[in-house]
Formats: sequence, structure tokens, C-alpha cells
Amino acid sequence: MGDNLFKVLITSAKAKITPLVTRIKMWTSWNFIRTHLISSIRDFFTSLFNVRPRHKKDYYELFGWLISRRLAFAMIVVLGVLSLCCLFSVHSVLPSAKTESVKTYNYDSILLRFADEKVRIRGKSGYLAYEGQVKNGSVTGYGTLYNPEGVVVYQGNFDRNKYQGQGTRYYDDGTMMYTGNFEQNLFEGSGKLYRASGTLAYDGEFALGKKNGQGKLYDSGGNLIYTGGFSQDTLLYSELLGKTVSEVSGAYAGKRTLYEGEEDFVVLLEDIDAMYLGEEEEDTLDGERIVQQVLVLKNTFPAAGPDCGTIGELRDYFGEEDYAGNAAITLAEAVGAAQMEARGNGFRREVELETTSEYEDYCQVNRYDEDYVIYLYSFHRDGLIYNFICQDKEEGFSFYTIEQMEGEAV
Repeated sequence: MGDNLFKVLITSAKAKITPLVTRIKMWTSWNFIRTHLISSIRDFFTSLFNVRPRHKKDYYELFGWLISRRLAFAMIVVLGVLSLCCLFSVHSVLPSAKTESVKTYNYDSILLRFADEKVRIRGKSGYLAYEGQVKNGSVTGYGTLYNPEGVVVYQGNFDRNKYQGQGTRYYDDGTMMYTGNFEQNLFEGSGKLYRASGTLAYDGEFALGKKNGQGKLYDSGGNLIYTGGFSQDTLLYSELLGKTVSEVSGAYAGKRTLYEGEEDFVVLLEDIDAMYLGEEEEDTLDGERIVQQVLVLKNTFPAAGPDCGTIGELRDYFGEEDYAGNAAITLAEAVGAAQMEARGNGFRREVELETTSEYEDYCQVNRYDEDYVIYLYSFHRDGLIYNFICQDKEEGFSFYTIEQMEGEAV
């Protein structure tokens, strides 16, 4: 009896609670909430945008114009929603704006003239032209310069829009051209110069953008070929004068070929476009040969300004010549003429030169045309004699020689 009564009570309670639980589940379900939310929003905006006025009180009067109250309210709501969207969009970029502290200016921006910080500068077409320090509107300090293709042109120190101090210059494709010291956009002091292929070409001192001072020259494979002095981008060939053959070998590490005659010998230093004539000196140890003459296998001469290529330009640089006239060709000059002929800068009439070669770097001179006549222009400067070898009078020279004046120390 008691158990039956208890079951009846439980069944009655379930009957009362089940509908309530079912309703709560329905109210808390996402589908129910979404449906009612969308319906409410739709009804709200339908009522909001039902702007047709029904009474005079439904208008605002503004400057003689009657504006629907509902329309005005709708416009305010729309503007509010747009404002919120703008705020949210700004807020979304605030984190990156805080971490990105570098300001960006156009190259002609007035505000850039007052900047004194790290900045980015856009070029005329909108590309990133510079990123780095500026002071009083000019590029000063450390920075990076780019070309319109986005390739780094220069990276290093600047002073008032010019390369100044330590830096690195690049070719247009991004290959390193030079790294070292700069002054007023020019190579100055110590630095390394690279070829467009990427190999090291020179390591040493510079002045006014040119190789000047002591340095090391490298071939296209990056191998050291010469250590010595340079001036205006040219080797100081006169430094070889008075050196012993072993001393020259210590300075020059490139390809060489010995041409030996009956009395003299000539050594071709192919990688630096030079030759030297050696003679035996009585006061040297072991009778070692001394360099008495250097032949430079070039048809231009480095002057203080542009290179000289004509006799008139040589006169402008040296002054009046010491000698001008015909001369019989020497062994060294015959070998030099043959070398220039092979390079396409020889005389119109070939100089006869017969050699025998048993080794790649040695040639025995059997005969050369000792009756071959050249035209010689001789100048002197700073204790040195310069002889310019020509085919005929007043023609451009093919190559030139350097000798020490008697009584002058090298």
C-alpha cells in the first residue's frame, strides 16, 4: 500500500516537472536563441526604417525643411554602426602600429625635413628607397638604400645624404661591389673591391674612388697576382725598377714567361700587362739580375687627369720631349711589339720574332729583326725616363718603357 502511494507521488511530480524542463531546454538551445534574435533584429529594423510619417509630430523642422523623425533616427543609428566598425578596424591594427615604430615619408614630404629618427622614405614612384636614420631631414647615420626593383644599393653610414664612413656598395643585381670606407660617396681609405661576378678584385687603399696606395690585386678567379703600390687605379710599374728577380717574384704571383736572348732576358708578367728587362749587377749577391727597364703593354698613359693616348696629350703632361726620332728596335721592344700584335694593338708592319719553346713558361729567342725601325718619343719626370714606342712620327704609341735616370735612386 505504502509503495504504491510513493510511486503515485513520483509519477505526479514528474508530470509537473517534465514540461518545465522541456521548456527550459528549448529556451536555452542555440537554434531558439538565434531564431528569436534574428526575428527581433528584423522587426527592429523594419520598424526603424518604416519612415513614412503619420502625423505632424513625426517631423523635425530644419532650415525650413521637414525631416522625418524616424529617418533621422535611422541615419543616426547607421552612422553609429559605421563609427563602431571604424573603431574596431582601428583597434585591430593598433597592436601592429605599436610594434611598428618606424614612420614612412614620401621623398618630398615637408615633415621629413623635421625628422630626427629612424624612418622609411618612399621614392617618386612609391617604392621603398631608404630605411634608416635621418637628421634634420637629411640621411645621416646608419641606413640602407634601395633601387626601384627593391635591390640594396648601399648599406652603411651616411652623412647629409652621402656615403660617409664604413659601408658596402652593391651592383644593380645585388652583388657586392665594394666594402670598406667612404668619403663623400667615393671609396676612400681601406676597402675591398669586387667584380660583378662576385670575385675579389682588389684589397687595399683607395683615394677619391680609385685604387691609390698599397694594395693587393687578384685575378678573375680570386687568386692573388700582385702586391705593391697603386696610383689613380694603375699599378706603379716604376716600383719594379731596381728590384732583384727574386723580389719581383715575391711581389708578382701571376703567370710569367721568360724570353731569353744571347745576352739579355725579358720576363712577361701577363696578368699585370707588363714586362721587365733584367741585367746582371756586379755588386749583388750571387750575381742576381736586377730590373733595369719595365715595359708597360698599354697604349694609354695614366696622367693626373684623363689618360694620355696621343703624343700631343703626352706633351701637355710632360712638356717638350727630350728626344724624338728613329731608333733600332731592341730585344725587349721586339717581344713587347709581338705581345701587342697578339692583342690587336700592334704595328701595321709586323716585327719578325723567332722563338723556340720547350716549356710553357720559357721561350728561347733565336732571332728578331734588329733592323726594324721604330719612332721613339722620350720624356722624363720625377727621376724616370719614359720612352713611347710608335710606328711612325706623330702617331699614337703602342706601348711604353720606364727606366731610371742615371744617378737617380728609385
